[in-house]
Amino acid sequence: MKGTAETRVTGQPTAKLLNERTFPETSKGRARAAQERVEEGAEAGAEQSVTVTGSDQQSGCARAAPEAKVILPAPKIIFTAIITSTSAAVVHIPKANIYRFGDASRPVFCDVNWTVNENENWAVISSASHEKHDFLQTLLGHLRISPYPPPPEGLFPFIYPEDPRDQISIVSFGNRRRASSGAFYDYTARYGAVQDEDRVTLRQHMFPETIDPFGGIPEELRDPTWKENQMNGADSLSPERHALFDSLVQKMGLAALLDLPLIALSNGQTRRARILRAIWNQPQLLLLDEPLTGLDVKNRPNLLNLLHDLHSTRSPRVILGLRLHDPVPEWITHVALLRGTSITSTPALKSHVGDIVVDMKNIKVQYQDRKVIQNLNWQIRQGERWHLQGENGSGKTTLLSLLTGDHPQSYTQLAVNSAHLHLFGRPRHRIPTPHLQSLIGVLSPEMFDAFPRRAGMSVWDVVGTGFDGTFVPRGRHAVGTGVMRELTEEDVTWRRERCAEVIAALGPAAWSPGHDDAAADFEKREFVDLGVGEQRMVLLMRALVGRPQLVLLDEVWSGMDERMVNVAKRYLREGGVGDDQAVVVITHWDDEVPWRTEDGVKRIRLEKGEPTFF
Repeated sequence: MKGTAETRVTGQPTAKLLNERTFPETSKGRARAAQERVEEGAEAGAEQSVTVTGSDQQSGCARAAPEAKVILPAPKIIFTAIITSTSAAVVHIPKANIYRFGDASRPVFCDVNWTVNENENWAVISSASHEKHDFLQTLLGHLRISPYPPPPEGLFPFIYPEDPRDQISIVSFGNRRRASSGAFYDYTARYGAVQDEDRVTLRQHMFPETIDPFGGIPEELRDPTWKENQMNGADSLSPERHALFDSLVQKMGLAALLDLPLIALSNGQTRRARILRAIWNQPQLLLLDEPLTGLDVKNRPNLLNLLHDLHSTRSPRVILGLRLHDPVPEWITHVALLRGTSITSTPALKSHVGDIVVDMKNIKVQYQDRKVIQNLNWQIRQGERWHLQGENGSGKTTLLSLLTGDHPQSYTQLAVNSAHLHLFGRPRHRIPTPHLQSLIGVLSPEMFDAFPRRAGMSVWDVVGTGFDGTFVPRGRHAVGTGVMRELTEEDVTWRRERCAEVIAALGPAAWSPGHDDAAADFEKREFVDLGVGEQRMVLLMRALVGRPQLVLLDEVWSGMDERMVNVAKRYLREGGVGDDQAVVVITHWDDEVPWRTEDGVKRIRLEKGEPTFF
């Protein structure tokens, strides 16, 4: 049988839980804290005074290093200055060390200076799960803060003078949940629910208060006193609570699971139910440790959107606990990074996401009664990496043709039709096609088939056409003539150097052993004489050479051998495209995307022309 829905702080009797010992801002707590300072001083001797004054050397805390810029892997976040204002603070720990109870000599965290203000969205991130676990447990009172945040507000100013024990909940997936006893848990029971206890449903186990006591019996057949009992709160929830429950269940995707046996639910479904239970209890502050672990890609954005909405309305406030390689939700504004005994808490700036490159609203493409794309709303920004998925015939190629502006219906996506297609900040119909082609780098099966194989056209010539988005080499040194303006001498020089750079990085010298001096020879070879994999690699060079604002790579690895694919992926990851460029990779396979989830890649799937983001 799966365990309880969440750990709810409700005045447990143990000394390490939320009680007067760990929350001295309560009246009993202040008296108890004064007594304990005397008792602990007697036990720790000089160490106690060291702890209170924050003497780093004797307490085992190294002096915190000056703050520096730190970049997280996904999405890339720059740490800057610490927020110290306590105005409307949710959590306030001003310059303190954190210890386990009974151990005043070895601090768990040193020099903690952490303030969470209203209207800030925080994530606590660590590479080691025990660090994050210990830090969140500190907020529950399981570890000792010394010196404790000053009264009267204490650790949680936003709920003063209410008792924190009734206002804080945690749901943790970062550590193994303890069973209620040491007995063996039969994990195979879910495959055959035959025992009576295995028939308990999700609703019965976690949400018994939502069960209709009349089992659907019409009002005229109920006990005559039912209305009076209902008014007294004896039999049912208020209509407002019922509405809240129904709304949360729908948003969490649990409506169809409420009356299934709990034992039959998957781990991901049970995790969502535990989060729902915590929200349903309506705490003022909800701590969620690794909430995305075990959730499928379809339910992750739904959960994150719900948590953002709840946090924005403070119903409840939410603090996330994430692993270092977990993607950081876009709505997170501040990060507390845990490294050993140190904590760096700073605003999180999404430094690598810039202006909108593609803006699609209510996009529809249809041929008479056949709908190819419908209800498409999608924004692509500079610095973003997207993975576009979908079965054959789902509309991917049509969507690609809208992004390139090639599809005739890209001109009809207008406000008068309740639609909106802007490319690079302008409506499609206001951008000349030659200019648009110079702003987008494309490699697709259609491009591969259509690109001319003229005798005498060299690899250099093909790559050089990528600057202006043409199909015929033009201009001095075959690097184009410029679009919308003439090239300066500096432009020509940069284009020549860029051509040579891309050919060297992606040519045979990079993926064919023994060809260290092959770049000069390769650039002179005729394109038509190359093998299929080599031609695709050259067209990839063409798509990247001009550093276009938008790069579209559709089934790009087809025909390339493994070494070529690995070289190209590494080039894309390690500077082949910049932070001012957006990339969309169209493929059926996750492992064909150069960037991983921890690199911040986003995903969109088309199913019968309708998008799903995850």
